[in-house]
Amino acid sequence: MIFQKKLKPKIFFSLFLVLFWTIQIIGDSLTLVNGDKLTGKIQYLSNKRILLKTNYAGTLKIDWSMLDLLKSDDQFDVEVETGRFYRGKIFLSEGRLQITGNQKKVLLAQDLIIGITPQIEEQRSAWQRVDGNLDLGYNLTRGNAHLNQSSLLAKGEYKYEDYKITGDLASIFSRQDNTDATSRQSADVRLDWFVNPQLFRFFLGSFEHNDQQLLNFRTTLGGGLGRTLIKSKNTELYLLGGVTFMAERFRQNNENNPSTAGSGESLTGLDLRTDLFGWALFTSTISALPNLNALGQYRLEFDSTLRFPLFKNLSWSVSFYDRFISNPPSTVKKNDYGLVSSFGIGF
Repeated sequence: MIFQKKLKPKIFFSLFLVLFWTIQIIGDSLTLVNGDKLTGKIQYLSNKRILLKTNYAGTLKIDWSMLDLLKSDDQFDVEVETGRFYRGKIFLSEGRLQITGNQKKVLLAQDLIIGITPQIEEQRSAWQRVDGNLDLGYNLTRGNAHLNQSSLLAKGEYKYEDYKITGDLASIFSRQDNTDATSRQSADVRLDWFVNPQLFRFFLGSFEHNDQQLLNFRTTLGGGLGRTLIKSKNTELYLLGGVTFMAERFRQNNENNPSTAGSGESLTGLDLRTDLFGWALFTSTISALPNLNALGQYRLEFDSTLRFPLFKNLSWSVSFYDRFISNPPSTVKKNDYGLVSSFGIGF
């Protein structure tokens, strides 16, 4: 009987080759524009190069534009040059990448894809998708005057599919001999909703308190349209345009006799993020806000941060802010600005 026959070495070797080849073809399949076919495991896509790990040739770097066909049953995180993220299975054909996830399909042009990463875990929490920094600073002066100043700065960014949420928080507290303690607090949040690779809707809200300007509070709500001017590996530049509603309350003569004002404002702004020399991060936003109720009156807001990495998640940053008001109360200067240095940790 056949089961009583010994398995010959040639037959065993042939079966081994068949099994080995079957293992090879199980995985991710790539076809180049010249017709060459490759199989293996996709590591990631970065800098327009896709890394494919194979058992027969090690890890290969393949030009993303040279791919004609890509098939995979694994789940991936896909980043588009607009900053949008998608999750699901991927299939590339005829210059378009199809992403299937959560019972919906998205079709994107191949040249818009800048990043592909396998999903390590099945599901990430919302907190795990947040990138940002928490900075703490403290200044101490002794001598002719005693000055204590502390600062807390926080910045976070959340990206998922067509949406991006950014938030900033700043708190500065100062105390000097023979003077009242002063503080400045501000909080900003903005939601970007991408309509296409170049255009997005945005909604924003902000709050500010500043004792130096006798400002009890200033609250701003608004929205509009944004356009991507530059989107590359190292630089992102966005143009914003819209309308906001602002309500503010000042203290007159440093007394608790507040005057409250509310008005509409138009908004024009620039939002910049760039890597300097490949290791320092510079972010900057500038906004012009002309008053729609009182022509000739306007506000200007400017914030910038230069961050230097030290080791692991620790960094040192220098932040500059400037607030200009064309028509402040008589006892308040038009310009209020400051420079803050701090150490921070990334998350």
